[in-house]
Amino acid sequence: MKKNLLVAAIAAAVILPASAFAADSNTNNADTGPVVYGYAQITGASQFGTSTNGSPAGSSGLIFGANRIRLGLKGEAVPGVTYNIMAGWDNAAIGGNNPALNGLGLSSNMLNNGLGNGGNASILDAWLNYAPVPFAQLEVGKFKLPVGNEYVNTEGNELPFVFRSMAQSLVPGRSAGAMIHGKDVLDDVTGTGVGYAVGIADDSSLDAYNAYNWSQNGAMPFGSGQGGYLNGSGNYIAFARLNYDFMGPLLKAEVSGSRMSLGSTPNGNPVAPNGLSRSSIYTWNVGMHGGMMGIHYAASYTNMTTGRSFAAGPTGAMNSNGMLATDWNVGLGANLHQMMLTPSWLDIEPAVRFDSFSINNHNGYDAKLDNTTVGLNYYVNPNNPHAAEVQLNYIIPSARQGKFGTGTMGGVFGATGAPINGMAYNTLMVQFQAGF
Repeated sequence: MKKNLLVAAIAAAVILPASAFAADSNTNNADTGPVVYGYAQITGASQFGTSTNGSPAGSSGLIFGANRIRLGLKGEAVPGVTYNIMAGWDNAAIGGNNPALNGLGLSSNMLNNGLGNGGNASILDAWLNYAPVPFAQLEVGKFKLPVGNEYVNTEGNELPFVFRSMAQSLVPGRSAGAMIHGKDVLDDVTGTGVGYAVGIADDSSLDAYNAYNWSQNGAMPFGSGQGGYLNGSGNYIAFARLNYDFMGPLLKAEVSGSRMSLGSTPNGNPVAPNGLSRSSIYTWNVGMHGGMMGIHYAASYTNMTTGRSFAAGPTGAMNSNGMLATDWNVGLGANLHQMMLTPSWLDIEPAVRFDSFSINNHNGYDAKLDNTTVGLNYYVNPNNPHAAEVQLNYIIPSARQGKFGTGTMGGVFGATGAPINGMAYNTLMVQFQAGF
């Protein structure tokens, strides 16, 4: 009897305070998470006709890789405060590493210019959002800077094509910062949805191979104090976006832009011993997207320009004439099941996109590349289309001018002679996706 009373007393001492704490936690914090989510994209590709402008023919064998592997946690900490943490293993190699590239952390069979972190884990998103009211929210952390129609509005697992457009080369991508944003502003007055975002971010964008990547343009993102990580360079990325919902899902339009100052080269540089003042990078984008009854479309124009000494790099090599790069693209898809032309077990979507990219540094580097992508998407379950799907793409390059595809360095846009997502040769791709 005494033993039973002792056990009961101990249980009460442990359980009752825990119950009280749990009740208080649930009542005051209203914890609604976290929700675990993620997806994987396994991609196979092969290129043909890998000799351009007299360059030696390259290999044309089949290659396998993981275009995107994502795993995240998201939820609501308390009412009005949400969070999202997402890791990525993009372009994880399946066939092994190239020993010559091990020191760079790169794999020999990565797709898409090695976009990502060499198959290694990276924290892509880590942000908190405070939303006291829908039209004035504060987001802090690492997130996609709201510049670029397709890049901002379409998640990687919802793309109608395997790769994004080449415009991704010209937008800042992800970085750490803070922004004020809102949606459905003046909805009661205008009768339609208006959204905005404005903010500032660190100039050390970690997305590789775009025009804002500091390792390519020599922006020197870190200052001097205590190892540099507690003292910034004084150069930032400023950005803004305005989007307008004209007719619900039928037509959504937006304009966005960003500016990053580049600072100056350090004193004692071989090219500029007293330092060299750099200009800034400017990007602006205008786009629209929408659809109805199975028809989906998107179109955008992106312009990136800069003044002197763009892409100066750590050695201080100088381009005094600046640079101009543009991309415009238009895409169209038709989901035959949503159009009631096929049964539910045959949920297929033909899609086509034309993407035109050009770059000119006004100093002898002038190049152009057009890609036409013909695709077919198959969704296993039309009620949850992106949980399991297969994508087939055939990419046809044209108007291939300048240095793209010759085996030379592609300016600031990677070592494969083409911008992010750009194909210099005819390319066949198939991608299998599963998510939860």
